Amino acid sequence: MDKILEIERVTKFFGGLTALTDVSFSVTQGHIKSLIGPNGAGKTTLYNIVTGVDSPTEGAIRFLGERIDGLKPHVITEKGIARTFQNVELFENMSVIENVMLGRHTRTRTGVFGGALRLSAARKEEQAVLDRSMALLEFVHLKQRAHEDSAGLPFGLQRYLEIARALATEPKLLLLDEPASGLDPSESQNLCELILKIRDSGVTILLVEHNMEVAMEISDEIVVLNYGMKIAEGTPRQIQNNPEVISAYLGDDAYA
Repeated sequence: MDKILEIERVTKFFGGLTALTDVSFSVTQGHIKSLIGPNGAGKTTLYNIVTGVDSPTEGAIRFLGERIDGLKPHVITEKGIARTFQNVELFENMSVIENVMLGRHTRTRTGVFGGALRLSAARKEEQAVLDRSMALLEFVHLKQRAHEDSAGLPFGLQRYLEIARALATEPKLLLLDEPASGLDPSESQNLCELILKIRDSGVTILLVEHNMEVAMEISDEIVVLNYGMKIAEGTPRQIQNNPEVISAYLGDDAYA
């Protein structure tokens, strides 16, 4: 199958600190791939490199065969990569629907002057943005709360809203950063169902997750980082039974 994302021998230095060392793996189109490892393993650094926040010291990132490392974040978003964050980042002074509509800005065409002059094309585009945003809220089961303040949503629903806003950019690849963090078991199970639904809609997913039940349940493949180096890659079962992973991260009693 086609590789949508290719991480090629990526190394990242921050001064005298080595955050990543010679990391390579790929993500298959239509799959869910999880990236796991202890705190400080380099997962967030790698996400920042993929999304243009940082550049690799060495190595390359390819998206759909095109090298993207070094590009600006908004350019990478326009090419079809979106992300969420470990700490939910919403515009709390905006409503639920306004947060999602903001995510559509990379796909609008009429521009500021067309909007200011209320040209016909601008009005049609504004309605299309509203319709698409409402459809995404329905997709994540938030349609009934569209006009509420986003700050008033329970934490778990704020996670869903952030995912809807990311989907509003029409990504081909969605990077989720610990989406199950802070959720109870029931909420985590609902999240698993949503992630699978997103995958089934045609969006490939790269997932950073500390909740091993979530990662093991929904992943096609898993990459394990430790001290900035890849120590294992394989199916969930292979990772569960890998002695180096058990020692470094999962614990000696994990999945015994």
